[in-house]
Parts: sequence; C-alpha cells; structure tokens
Amino acid sequence: MPSPPHLPPALRGQPFRLLDARRHGLSADSLRSGRFRRVLRSVYVGADVPDTLGLRLAAARLVLPESAVFSHQTAAQVMHLPIPGVGVPPLHVTLPRHVSRRAVAGVVTHQSSAVPARNFDGFPVTTPERTFLDLAGQLSLVDLTILADAMVRRGFTTTKALADVTGSATGRRGIVLARKVAALARPRVDSPMETRVRLLIVLAGLPSPDPGSPVLDDDGQWVATVDLRYRAQRIAIEYDGELHHKLRGKWRRDLTTRDLLRELGWRVIVLTSEDIFHSPHLTLLRIRDALVARGHPVVPAELDHSWETHLLPRSLAA
Repeated sequence: MPSPPHLPPALRGQPFRLLDARRHGLSADSLRSGRFRRVLRSVYVGADVPDTLGLRLAAARLVLPESAVFSHQTAAQVMHLPIPGVGVPPLHVTLPRHVSRRAVAGVVTHQSSAVPARNFDGFPVTTPERTFLDLAGQLSLVDLTILADAMVRRGFTTTKALADVTGSATGRRGIVLARKVAALARPRVDSPMETRVRLLIVLAGLPSPDPGSPVLDDDGQWVATVDLRYRAQRIAIEYDGELHHKLRGKWRRDLTTRDLLRELGWRVIVLTSEDIFHSPHLTLLRIRDALVARGHPVVPAELDHSWETHLLPRSLAA
C-alpha cells in the first residue's frame, strides 16, 4: 500500500515519532490504519517502507538516549558479521552507567562504565573488539571463532588486538572462552565452514594447518590459494560449498587447479558439508593418515576427543 499522499515529505520513507506525526496533523487513529505500521513504541513508518535492520536502527535512535550505542548481536549485524540466529532478533544497545535506562519493547538495554564505539553505515556501534567481548558470554566456541575469523578477515581487527583485549579484560562473562578463541583466531579465513574445518582439525589434536595460503610452483609462480595447507608436507585441504556445484565455471576451474597441485606433488583433500556434519570422525582419520604418510613430525597416536563437545552433531552424539 503506498504512503498517503498527504504525508509530509519529511516523514516519508523513514520512521517518525508519534509526536512528529501530530505536529504534521496526523492523528493517533490514522496511524493505526493500514496506511502505517508501528516499528517500536511511539515510532511509526509508512506501510510501503520495507522492514529492514536499517529501518529498525533508525527507529530506535528516535526513542533512545543520544549516548546509546548498538552492541552485541546488533553490532555484529550492522557490521555484516556471521552470527547464529533466526527470525528478527531484538535490538541490543549499551548505555553509559550514568544514563537512565528506559524500557523499549524490542530493545535489550545493557549498561557499562565504558562503551568504546565507532560509526558504521551511519550508526554508532561498539568496536569490533568490544563486540567480540560482549558476545563471548553468549556464543559457543565455534560460533565465536567464526565471528573472530570474519572480523580479522575483513580488517576490522587483528589477532593481536583480540589477544590484547582479552588479556586485559577481567571479571567479564565468557572471558575464559574469549581468551581461548582469541588464540584460535586466524587471518585469511574466507568462510564460516573453513573455520569449522580448521577447528575440527585443531580440537582433535592434529597439527594446525595454515589458512588461505598460496601455493607456488618450483619457479616461484603462483598456482593456487588453498583453504588450508601443510606446506612442508604438501597437503592441501579444500572445502567445497554449494557455490562450487551451482557455478559450473568455478567447479571446472577448481578441478583444473587441483590437477595442477597434484602434478606438483600435493595431496589434495576435498571436503563437503557431508564430511563435516555427518562423518567428522572419518574426515579426521583421512587427514591424520595423510599427515602420517607425508611424514609430519608431530602427529598424535590417538585423536583428542574434545572436538566432539563442540563439533559433533547431536544426532551422532546420541
């Protein structure tokens, strides 16, 4: 339904407060009609305006204190970082402790003595390091590592900065997990599934592979950048997601690249979601056997079972 033609230009296409609507001659009854919808308490928008995160953030800014900073899951969403969740989660904001909290339906309010913030897409959000600390009390080891890898990959922070902030923080919920994840985070990780593959390997006690690493030929020319590699043993581990199967051109290029790697003496292990979610133990044995065959000096005789706590699907754990 299009916005009413008599709606003032200042109120079209964006959220507005009930007070602003009244100033422009709109009654409370008209706002309850099908021409408008409520976004938050006392905040409305034309019925034709799409419901987006940006819209809800702008609506929240109209009713929250000026010092409010979007934080936790909301900060991660604003920065387009991968976090678990379904549906439309509530907005999270953090206020300085001296600012009074005001209950707003659909908004979860936190308070802190210090709220380090930055501007992202026009909205104040907690810094990546602070967002990481905040979410350490709410996410699992796997999901928090996925978040950390993505932050580092996109240049929002560094592994050193995460180690520094977790080392200096005390008395926070999830700080022990945050320190462990800061040590696990790596640069050059392109996807959440690549993080999962690496965690599966590392938590099982196998040597840690290098992520996002180039492979050169004997003349020093670039051949490929592989998801994970053991350089000395010439073992490459590649994860094939749905995109590889949907884009035929990419699939064919990957096949050619892997043939070149094998010609150069590399052992290429290709994994899919089936290998990670349905047969992770067999996947670990494949990788362990390859490390043994290629003479890696530090391969445990037995796998560490701690990976099962974090990565074993419930259906397999039952």
